[in-house]
Amino acid sequence: MEVRRCMKCMHPLAAGETVCPECGRAYGSVNAESFALKPGTILEGKYLVGEMLGQGGFGITYIGFDLLLEQKVAIKEYYPMSTGMVSREGHSTVVWSSAMMGKTGTQKGFDSFLREARKMAKLGGIPGVVGVKSVFIQNETAYIVMDFIEGETLLKKLQKNGPMDFDSCVKLMTPIMQALSEVHEHGIIHRDISPDNIMVRPDGKLILLDLGAAKDLDIQGNDGSVQSSQMVAKHGFSPIEQYSKSGKVGPWTDIYAMAATIYYCCTGILPPPATDRTIDDTLACQPRLTQAQFDILADCMHMRPQDRPQSMDTLLQMLTHPQGEVKAEPPKVIPEVEPPKPVETKAAPPKPMETEPVAQKTQPINPEAQPTQPPRHDVKPERPLSKWLIPGVAAVVAVIALAISIGSGGKKSAPAPSVKVPTVQTAAEPAPTKAVPAVPMEVHTMAAADFVYEDDISATPFWGQSQYLRKDVNTLTFQSSLQNAPSSAWDVSEAGDRSVLAWMDNGNLYVAADGAIAPNPDAAWLFQDFVNMKTINFGNCFDTSDVTRMRGMFNGCSSLTDLDLSGFDTSSVTDMRMMFQNCASLTSLDLPGFDTSSVTDMRVMFQNCANLTSLDVSSFDTSNVIDMGAMFANCERLTGLDLSGFDTSHVTNMAAMFCICEDLTSLDLTGFDTSNVADMSNMFRSCTSLTNLNLSSFDASAVTKMDSMFYGCDNLPDIICPDSKILKEFRNR
Repeated sequence: MEVRRCMKCMHPLAAGETVCPECGRAYGSVNAESFALKPGTILEGKYLVGEMLGQGGFGITYIGFDLLLEQKVAIKEYYPMSTGMVSREGHSTVVWSSAMMGKTGTQKGFDSFLREARKMAKLGGIPGVVGVKSVFIQNETAYIVMDFIEGETLLKKLQKNGPMDFDSCVKLMTPIMQALSEVHEHGIIHRDISPDNIMVRPDGKLILLDLGAAKDLDIQGNDGSVQSSQMVAKHGFSPIEQYSKSGKVGPWTDIYAMAATIYYCCTGILPPPATDRTIDDTLACQPRLTQAQFDILADCMHMRPQDRPQSMDTLLQMLTHPQGEVKAEPPKVIPEVEPPKPVETKAAPPKPMETEPVAQKTQPINPEAQPTQPPRHDVKPERPLSKWLIPGVAAVVAVIALAISIGSGGKKSAPAPSVKVPTVQTAAEPAPTKAVPAVPMEVHTMAAADFVYEDDISATPFWGQSQYLRKDVNTLTFQSSLQNAPSSAWDVSEAGDRSVLAWMDNGNLYVAADGAIAPNPDAAWLFQDFVNMKTINFGNCFDTSDVTRMRGMFNGCSSLTDLDLSGFDTSSVTDMRMMFQNCASLTSLDLPGFDTSSVTDMRVMFQNCANLTSLDVSSFDTSNVIDMGAMFANCERLTGLDLSGFDTSHVTNMAAMFCICEDLTSLDLTGFDTSNVADMSNMFRSCTSLTNLNLSSFDASAVTKMDSMFYGCDNLPDIICPDSKILKEFRNR
């Protein structure tokens, strides 16, 4: 008998029912990635597999349904995609590369995964910890079946409601800290505590997710430490020991992360990455914290592990006695961890599982509140997870971005002109005004970029080259000739025929083909988190005319000081969400040549471009845009925006659109049509310099959310607006 359930939410469907009444998904319509199990697969004869919820460095999580117990579950599959040495046969059986076999490869990771599962199973009775229902081996890999937690992540909650007060936060977190205390007694260190890994259930209680992120963490030694292996690091929440293979983690590691989480929950400000701090670094006290409260959090976030509290119980006592009546126990002797030298450039905030990173200035602002890193058991938005096309080079798979392929029968077929380009260039040349030169050139197409879910993406390899990390790249140059490619250049062509090559030289990355180079139509995340890259030289050979998706294209390029996109052809692009998010060093961005007539999504497009003083979007055609949530959020230095040409007649989301645009003094929004907008929450939040705001065209008849719409607009004496709902919200700010 056919099992009629929605593969997205597992809601039962009656006979003849073609649309899920719960989520609206059409029956039979599924989002299926080529590397994942096919929705509808049944494991162990009783677990129905639905759509993928998320994918991390070592596993895939699916929504599932226990056909015997008739309840939703979360199913985690051991599938270490980030290694580049695993594939799938026929949507089921996992195929391992020969390089992954043996104690140092598959077996070690496999054993660790099962060991973690067994540990988690023993913790099922601990309140506040997601329970494990079953562990089994099938399809040449291992699976963990866990409780499915309904609700939303704490990060999403914060992003909607803003920061909470210290006492309320501690009270809310207390069950989590009590759970972690017991977890530590079982020899498990979580290592990934953050607001996106804490689920808020409908009853308001918290559940800690993703204990399975820990790998091989049996506590060793009298000091309770373990030797770190394959560490996961999340900027802002991970202590320095998680950035070192020799770093020893223990309860003190989770204490740092818990304190960082509370700091963020109370202030809305992301703590600085541990790699940007010195050994004696202290955090800045924020207005929403008393000095006593801050001092406790700072002690718990000390750079030296031995200077933090050594147990979660002690942390809890300290937090519930913020006046200092309780002191941490004397520090245990823990080998000091020497942090790496701080990166001189500003590090990017964490990135979200297609989700938007948290605003860095004050309270979180993301309108739909997608987490920086995706929640492991929450339903995720769609993701650019195109399968890497690997050249015939053993053990080479890109973890993110730019595998390049030669396109056969491209729209430009004339032979490429001979162009002599020096092998080493120390300075980037300005981009030309046209993406493709007048002389016809053969076009070679880049494969779609995989979105990477590692927490520190900048410290992960790119393009199949494990010796090179994203953060190693200072400049990127595209060249229309292979003439000067060195013998050490590696193949990044889809065809595997060395038609497109890449190489590094003293921090300069070069990509070359005999002709023009075009990104794949799905060019999402193409340059994501090259955090030290200051310049991109597109030359006269970068052709974007066929690109339809530029989501997150420059996300996290926090060191880019200028960006010449005058040669970009964007006429086919539909998605520009997060395109320039976290480009914190850009001071000006002129996009007069952008054709945005097909774009539907501009959400968080410029979020956290904190140093932008000039942004030209006056030529934007927004007639098809639906989502402008947080579009300019945290553009703190912008003093003006010309939006007079914006057509917003189809926009439904304007939440946090101008949130924390602190230097904006006035906004002319008289041309805005808001008749279809449902969410205006936090729209002008913390626009502290606004003194004039004309909303005479605003219509809030469709608005269902406008909380904190004008919060923090302290210098705005009045607004021009005929809508009574908006006026009421303004007066009650």
